[in-house]
Amino acid sequence: MSYRALYRVWRPQTFKDLVGQEHVTKTLENALSEGHISHAYLFSGPRGTGKTSAAKIMAKAVNCLQGPGPEPCNECEICRKITEGSLMDVVEIDAASNRGVDEIRDLRDKVKYAPSEGRYKVYIIDEVHMLTTEAFNALLKTLEEPPDHVVFILATTEPHKLPATIISRCQRFSFRRHTMGNLLARLGQVCEAQGVETGDGALVAIAQAADGGMRDALSLLDQVLSFSPDKVNEEAVLSVTGSVSRKVLAELMESIVCKDAKTALDRVDRLLMEGLEAERLVQDLILLARDLLVHMAAPELDEVKARLANDEVILRLTEQRSISGLGSILDALIDAQQRMKWAAHPRILLEMTLVRLCQPVDLPQGEAPQEQDDNISRLAEQVRQLEARVAELSQLSSDEAPSVKSTASVGDEEGRGKKHTPVQSNRGGVRSASSSVAATQLLQQSSPEELQQVKQRWPEVLAQVKERKITVHAWLIDGEPVATSEEGILLVFKNAIHRETTEKEGNKTLIQQVIEEVFGSPKKLITIMRGEWERHQGAMQTSATVVEPAAPQPNREKPSSAEKVDPVQRAVEFFGEDLIEVTD
Repeated sequence: MSYRALYRVWRPQTFKDLVGQEHVTKTLENALSEGHISHAYLFSGPRGTGKTSAAKIMAKAVNCLQGPGPEPCNECEICRKITEGSLMDVVEIDAASNRGVDEIRDLRDKVKYAPSEGRYKVYIIDEVHMLTTEAFNALLKTLEEPPDHVVFILATTEPHKLPATIISRCQRFSFRRHTMGNLLARLGQVCEAQGVETGDGALVAIAQAADGGMRDALSLLDQVLSFSPDKVNEEAVLSVTGSVSRKVLAELMESIVCKDAKTALDRVDRLLMEGLEAERLVQDLILLARDLLVHMAAPELDEVKARLANDEVILRLTEQRSISGLGSILDALIDAQQRMKWAAHPRILLEMTLVRLCQPVDLPQGEAPQEQDDNISRLAEQVRQLEARVAELSQLSSDEAPSVKSTASVGDEEGRGKKHTPVQSNRGGVRSASSSVAATQLLQQSSPEELQQVKQRWPEVLAQVKERKITVHAWLIDGEPVATSEEGILLVFKNAIHRETTEKEGNKTLIQQVIEEVFGSPKKLITIMRGEWERHQGAMQTSATVVEPAAPQPNREKPSSAEKVDPVQRAVEFFGEDLIEVTD
């Protein structure tokens, strides 16, 4: 008997053998059990995921002499002929080479004839997206109302290229990429059946190179067995695939992380001299950086545990590097990979990228690390001083700012008939001024840590508000938490009507109840407009920058009444003209 490739020998013959696609096989088995056989199916998904195999199993199941049933028997004459590809009632068409309208017209003329041996005539059209527009148009009517004895099964890797009129006439099933676990299990089963010994990391390297395709994995295993018939080891796999071992890649990545440009360039030079292409090296580095990033973010994820387990260099890398740092390396490598497509000298581009990655980060030219640390300390001290000054000014403003009505009275007494005209008539001005004062007091007690916690759990608040009253959620979603304390949460709104509706008594009460349930303690809801918030911040920053903190003077006398500032003018300067309304 002539030699057959492993992927043909191990092609699934039943739905049970089709691993990793349970969402497809279960649906088809149930439909076959109930006798609900559709006239057209569309199987879509990446290459090597079992689309054509599922189509042939389906053809056997509907024509099996023991059926139709959820599984073909694979023993009757019909099943054997379909497996061998000799049954005339099951027609496989490669749309890539039979894509014209003439071929589809010929098919359309033949579907009306009854099957010669089986129960159904099954047309399997592979790579159906390759058909021309005219061919699709010729197929439409037949696909919509085929004879009762005809079943169409369309397979494609690019379903987005199919006309919507074709997709709507089919039952669509999406096949998924195989997981690392599925690939390793199948490869181990094949090696055991073949009586082949496998070394550490060999099957992992094959599964990674297969990129989720079972056919690709079996083809690579077949190739490796030809290279090393007695034992499948990692060295043989790397030689066949042209890849680099994880250990060598990890050492190269470690030199990049440690900013050791000389070692990194030496290792790259050695790999390129051994025949490795620069493009392939960058791709392998990208995959390693991605695995490290995923492992740091989700250490228990099975996908990367199998590839990164028991590797000391990998463990050192995850301890030495932060997620943001690895993200920067990954971005640089992806950018280099894109540029290599058009580069005349890919090696130079790779070396330049590595040199840039090995440079110290965020250090101005000529500045030593110790000088940078000193600068950071000075900046931190300045920030503390500014925060203290802001707190002092905020306390002063809350003590001196009177209510609008009392401000007007003081103005009448001092002006003796002099009338203050309203600066600007603005609905809700009193509430805005009150909110600004409350916001100022809340800022004195706010901390970045508390604000971060509120922002992390704010989606829970929105979700619970939406469950109770979706209209309130529609207004509240415009608000953004900008400050918080034990007593309250400050929200900034862009739209005035969103803020006003949120402030309505019933809506605000509902929101505060949800906030208490989410955070475990009652918190007052304070709202403020975006422009008001920015102006408030700007005023504080200006005051903190221009006014230097005065030295404490215990014996200093209180200012005389002549030195006092007009309270109305003080309120206007602090809160803005559009927020103050003065009445006589």
